[in-house]
Amino acid sequence: MKAETKPVNKAAIDKTFYGKKLVSWKALDYHPYERGIGWYISFGLLTFGSALIIFLMDPESSSVPVACICLMAAFYLWVHREGETQQEVTIYENGIEIGERAIIPWQRFDGYWFLQDHHSRLLVLESESWNQDRVRVLLGENKTDKIIRAMEKIELKHLADKRENGFDLWSRVFRL
Repeated sequence: MKAETKPVNKAAIDKTFYGKKLVSWKALDYHPYERGIGWYISFGLLTFGSALIIFLMDPESSSVPVACICLMAAFYLWVHREGETQQEVTIYENGIEIGERAIIPWQRFDGYWFLQDHHSRLLVLESESWNQDRVRVLLGENKTDKIIRAMEKIELKHLADKRENGFDLWSRVFRL
């Protein structure tokens, strides 16, 4: 008689490859800003004003740039639509898993730092490589010392003196 085999849980195999789980928490996928009617009016005026200026500069050949501005504004609003999706963040010995995304290995990053102010609490994973984005993860209710202890086991450099760049700061200030 043939023995019945159980299906292999591929996700479990992949996670064991990344080592022991060090810390885990639930957090929103992005900081939910309260955008009031004033924000939407300002966004609309800026978008419509930009399109109108381009149109008035050259009415005959401005249809493509005006359409691009309108499409980019619509795409921006769609991507940043309101929604508070909870995601599980897990730090393993050899990588980090954020929500349903693939586990990102630590070799991709040069260090980490925390952004904490009265609006945001983020873990920021930095890469000095020109083609790698920085990864930001909301901390939720998690304490930074708990994450620092986990990161010490990984030996990823804590960039304690690192600060937010101007573009990111203004994006947060204007809730973009």
